[in-house]
Amino acid sequence: MLGFGLLALAISLTLTLLILAVGFTLLETHFNPGRGVTWPLLTFTCITGGVFSLILSVLQFIQLQVARRSDTASHTAELWWSEHLMAWVYTDQPLPRPLDRPGAATLLKLRDVMQGDVSDKLRDLYRQEGWLARDLRHLQRRYTSTLLRAEAIERLALLRDPEALDTLSRQLSHPNQEVRSLALLAIARSVGRLPLNRSEESTYSLTVQAALTDGTFSVGQTQEALTLMDHHGLRLCRDLLLYSPAALKLVVLEVLARRRSAELHEDVVPLLHGADPELRAGALKVLSRSEQLPPGATARILELTRDPVTFVRLQATSAAALLVPLPERDLWTLMGDSQWWVRRAAAHGLARSHAGQLVLTRAETGHPDRYARDMANDTLAALGARARR
Repeated sequence: MLGFGLLALAISLTLTLLILAVGFTLLETHFNPGRGVTWPLLTFTCITGGVFSLILSVLQFIQLQVARRSDTASHTAELWWSEHLMAWVYTDQPLPRPLDRPGAATLLKLRDVMQGDVSDKLRDLYRQEGWLARDLRHLQRRYTSTLLRAEAIERLALLRDPEALDTLSRQLSHPNQEVRSLALLAIARSVGRLPLNRSEESTYSLTVQAALTDGTFSVGQTQEALTLMDHHGLRLCRDLLLYSPAALKLVVLEVLARRRSAELHEDVVPLLHGADPELRAGALKVLSRSEQLPPGATARILELTRDPVTFVRLQATSAAALLVPLPERDLWTLMGDSQWWVRRAAAHGLARSHAGQLVLTRAETGHPDRYARDMANDTLAALGARARR
């Protein structure tokens, strides 16, 4: 494939040079009309250019056919290895030949979707066939190219082998940002899906924590790493909420909000009293998404519904709608908030329960704020439309 590309590039450059030569000759003839070489050169250029264009088209067609056959062969090899690896795993049939590159790639795909002893058996085969040692050598060599290093890290991310974690950890200090990012996600993925003991979990959680607090990873990469660590990442999230900068705490709060879990509420509630409005809003989002509000946070949640910052009031309103008993008076007041999003959150919160819907019915005609009346009317109309479906 590389040879086809280089040949096509050479032909393209030749055509470019011919065009430049024609242009130069035409200019030369214009200024020296007696030379008389224009038409022979044009004829030669057209014939040569046509031949080269035909060769280039043929090469591109051949390249397309080669790529298609390569894809077909790769797919066929994957199906062949899948069949034989599954037979080896479940019926102990011997593999017909040593594990080659397509076989190793197929094994990693199967390892990624399987669990338990079957998955571990595939991991052990990858070790026995020497592919793990090969990947580790690529990472341990100082002058391994970035491409080979990245490919090895991606394979180890799928393999999830405890023996690779130390080598992956050393890649977090690599000068290339892409290598560091891949290593971070590979470690997080492995930690999240491996049955590590308490000591191993603590060691690699601290490794990830040190990498994240360096601030060299994007928000998306940090969120993905914490998410991939699954339940192993909860202790790390707790430590980050206690000791990390505000920007990293916001990332942790977003991850916890997506988990919709109440596991770290005792660490989240103190942030409701913080000076940073983004942290207050993030903590409220975690509480409301979990739909399990700590009893001790009720007063502070209602207090934050009067916060001067709009996005804090918005999250506080969503959380207040989950309180039991329902704070009907507060939500009635929030229906008349100056911000549309807060009014909408109050109306939707009231619509969650029968008692709240009665409040909306009263607000439809009796609320002193016309925007609150409109919001109540729209919310009740949407409820009616859903009920008729």
